[in-house]
Amino acid sequence: MEAVVKGDRSAFERLYEAYATRVFQYVRTLVGDPDLAEEVVTDTMLAVWRGASTFAYTSRLSTWMFGIARHKALDAMRRRGKRQRETPLDDVAMELPHPGEPPIEGIHRRQVADRTRRALAVLSPEHQEILRLVFYEDLPYDEIAMLLGIPTNTVKTRVYYAKQRLREYLERSGQKGSTS
Repeated sequence: MEAVVKGDRSAFERLYEAYATRVFQYVRTLVGDPDLAEEVVTDTMLAVWRGASTFAYTSRLSTWMFGIARHKALDAMRRRGKRQRETPLDDVAMELPHPGEPPIEGIHRRQVADRTRRALAVLSPEHQEILRLVFYEDLPYDEIAMLLGIPTNTVKTRVYYAKQRLREYLERSGQKGSTS
């Protein structure tokens, strides 16, 4: 990040490569529309380039970038007049086979991913966002609280209730699974 602050374009390219996909997945969780998410990622990364010197090193770089992305996504949705997401939590991962993975394991992995997507789709937008940040981005609760502008206990509560809703959905649909 220090090199980006100094205007090093190759450092920014490496930063972009390291974070663009994660930012896209997070933004798509917020906006639903992949085209709009691409626009927001571009706006976000431009803001990161221009505002690199404002990064205060008080949180993870990813938390700072997700904060920028969140604001850009909310602005973009306001401009488009969107009040609600069009799709649930994004495609969690590309369903490409892993090298050396036996075919039966690949099928099982895809089935689990499909069940997970269906289960996550029943959650509210707030719960989907919280789970993305906690489980996929691995951000600590205090940084999520700072990012979302809510108390840390609210983050904990949302995670608890999101996991509870997932468990209820899986039980109703006859699927066993751990949400802890």
